[in-house]
Amino acid sequence: MPGAAEEISDLASLVRVKGAKNGDRPALRFRDRTLSYAELDRESERVAAGLVRAGVAPGDRVAALLFNTPEFPLLWFGTVKAGAVLVPLNTALKGELLRYELADSTPSAVIVDARLWPAYGPLRGALAIPHEWVVGGDPGTHDRARPTLPWSSLRSDAPLPDRPPPRPSDPAEVMYTSGTTGPPKGAVIPHQKPLLTAREIGLRSRLEPGSVLYTALPLFHCNAQEMTTLTALLHDLTAAFDDRFHASTYWETAAELGATHVSLLISMINVLYKQPARASDRAHRVRTALTAGTTREIWTEFEQRFGLTVVELYGMTECGCTTLMNPPDAIRVGSVGTPLGFVEAEVVDDDDRPVPVDTRGELVVRPRAPYAMFTGYLNKPEKTVEAWRNLWFHTGDYVTRDADGYYYFVDRKKDVIRRRGENLAPHDVEAVLNGHAAVFESVVVGVPSPVGEEDVKAFVQLRPGASADAKELFRFCAERLPYFMVPKFLEFIDEIPKTANQKAQRYLLRDRHGGTEYDREALGVVVRAP
Repeated sequence: MPGAAEEISDLASLVRVKGAKNGDRPALRFRDRTLSYAELDRESERVAAGLVRAGVAPGDRVAALLFNTPEFPLLWFGTVKAGAVLVPLNTALKGELLRYELADSTPSAVIVDARLWPAYGPLRGALAIPHEWVVGGDPGTHDRARPTLPWSSLRSDAPLPDRPPPRPSDPAEVMYTSGTTGPPKGAVIPHQKPLLTAREIGLRSRLEPGSVLYTALPLFHCNAQEMTTLTALLHDLTAAFDDRFHASTYWETAAELGATHVSLLISMINVLYKQPARASDRAHRVRTALTAGTTREIWTEFEQRFGLTVVELYGMTECGCTTLMNPPDAIRVGSVGTPLGFVEAEVVDDDDRPVPVDTRGELVVRPRAPYAMFTGYLNKPEKTVEAWRNLWFHTGDYVTRDADGYYYFVDRKKDVIRRRGENLAPHDVEAVLNGHAAVFESVVVGVPSPVGEEDVKAFVQLRPGASADAKELFRFCAERLPYFMVPKFLEFIDEIPKTANQKAQRYLLRDRHGGTEYDREALGVVVRAP
């Protein structure tokens, strides 16, 4: 394993200390460019100087609409070196959602990839953000009163003002959560929080000298930032990035970038597993897959096919991209592991009372170290108080915990479907449907029932070239599920809608209209209580 990580408590010092220590060693590897540690420090310093020259003051927010390109980390670390706060925005945003997050965060500057100008450009008049820079081209704006500037003009060789480094408690980022049940919430992330997470990940990731941590997840998300970028930098290793997840060439890219560790979500695991077998499945150096969710039924087969070890974990933006994680020498298949050193965890009922072993309840967590978690939701004190009731942060996720202290993810609490007096987890139905030979992926949601509560509806994406009818799938579920879990409705869909983080957008499916919906009972598939 690499040497012990230095005790660094702010992101600006991280880049400076590691730049001086590691010099020309590769820090961040992209497809078309590699940044050394010294270059990352030097060029982020120039970005910081440019922001200060433009009038960005300590505490100001700087918004980023950027893909996985070298400009992202240069802006990220340049922003914190200037004492400002980065607001990384989802590159899929447009229209009202993008306007809302920009208006809510009130940035004094925004840096936009030219490919995203069609989404940002129509909003700029109403937002009136003082400073705008464009990466990768000229958006062709004709507003002479507010001309945009190219990224190259942002960097400056002027010395930075002589200021102390940020405190561990100072905000480093505002990261917006998905907001599936209301407006997105901006989680305020202090400098200390992602560094504590990265240090703990290093203790459980089977790191070795020369390890290369690879991700195809977006840098605007805490997963790519904490699990890949900061874990690599803190432990003097290399982080590698792809622009997005490409299932058909994933292992070839991992090999090209020299990856030894990869970061995957459950949907990515399932898609990779369902790809046709090919020689590249093992033609790589990857030996550890850090996974935010893994289907228990394919865990071992996935490891054997791709020649690696799965280390499952649980995390979220507010409490650390990794809060629970399997220990490296005591991995329990199907578990998201045990709490990391900076958090305390509990499983509680709806009245916040601890539940017995092996009983489903909500996961709640709280920090064991100062500034180990987010400090609140921007402009939403009432949401902050609601999330932190009874001095625990409520994750909104159902888990169980066994007698040995291992946790097992069940489902999102708000996604649980209430049917005929029974609570059921969509994951359980999806796991059965995904086991059908013709099914590529499925998503299950609750829809209003005319008799009260909800009915179960499944959206099914078939494998390319495969065929199956609704009646066959209903029968397949009826043979494998309790009666109350068998879907009442089914709809075939060409592609499951997902966020840039590869999470299924259940709320879009709940509100979907116009597709051909099959009714199980109308097709003659009847299920009854035993």
